[in-house]
Amino acid sequence: MLPPSIHRESALSKSFCPRLSEARHLLPVLRRNLIAAAPRYPLAAGLALDLLPIVEDGLFGYELVPDRNTHTYLIIGCNAQGEPVLRKTSYGVGAPDALELVALNGHILSRSERAARYRTQQRDHHFPDWPAAADSAWAELLFLFPERPRQLVAVRENVHRCLDEALSIAHSHLAHWNPFIQFCGLPNEAQQGFALKGAIGEHGELVFQRPDIWMLRWKACPQAVYESWSVVLPDLDAISDAARGHLAS
Repeated sequence: MLPPSIHRESALSKSFCPRLSEARHLLPVLRRNLIAAAPRYPLAAGLALDLLPIVEDGLFGYELVPDRNTHTYLIIGCNAQGEPVLRKTSYGVGAPDALELVALNGHILSRSERAARYRTQQRDHHFPDWPAAADSAWAELLFLFPERPRQLVAVRENVHRCLDEALSIAHSHLAHWNPFIQFCGLPNEAQQGFALKGAIGEHGELVFQRPDIWMLRWKACPQAVYESWSVVLPDLDAISDAARGHLAS
């Protein structure tokens, strides 16, 4: 379950963003449930799946992005009331390149702005808990990619664990403000920076700089926070790959 604060402080509007404390809590919870459900839903062999943190139209969580063409995209996350939700967005088949346009006149378009340019159908499914939402997400992926042979899909964890750690460290520096954090759902978004906003005009960003440096900038007049640190974690993905079998069915 989510911390109670999401009900008090984040239920602000349709476009709510999570606070740092909420983001560092929810993202690992979502991944744990997705990883736990994955063995029950082997998908088409060779398919890879990426998880992109995203805030979209009142929903915060992960977009599940396969490395194959599809006109249907899934987001698993929570709404402003803290409820587990699976959002299914289908783009019109008449626009196969609907997701190619990611910027317009130098402005990075959000998923909702991109969707507005094409015919779309969106539906939110609500669940009583995260295991049920995770099962539904994998079942939808199995429907989209039913080809055989099938294989267990590995969720690449290391980059997400590094973000978890960075969010926790950033929160330790900014606990007094506990700012809202914006996720746009873009690949390698950490290198562009996650925007941070306070309740009364404070602002900043959390940025990743290769190979392992995170930088935090925060302005809350008359105070300012400038911090940087290194995050290096054991590569559990490589360990899992070495121990994993191949075909599941």
